[in-house]
Amino acid sequence: MNPSDPNDLSRTLAEWRVNPKADPNFRPAVWQHIQQRSRETWGSYVQGHLAGWAVAAVVTVVGATFTGHALAQSKIEAGREEMAVSYLVNLDPRVLANLRN
Repeated sequence: MNPSDPNDLSRTLAEWRVNPKADPNFRPAVWQHIQQRSRETWGSYVQGHLAGWAVAAVVTVVGATFTGHALAQSKIEAGREEMAVSYLVNLDPRVLANLRN
């Protein structure tokens, strides 16, 4: 193959064929695997996939923690602002007039 001729590579790829041998045990092996999995209990499934479930649980807890913290902070800030405005309005009613404008 000449590296300067791009058509040669195209022809080679166009003529290339893969002819794998058929495995006569493929289909029975697949059904055997399915039957083995169908007999698996919930406990053995969880035990076999414990690392994945642990990661999912940790990600869920961390996500819920950050979300809860952010919501709590926003409520605290809103409450703090509301208390400050209420305090200023009680001190000077003219503040209320400025807030309405």
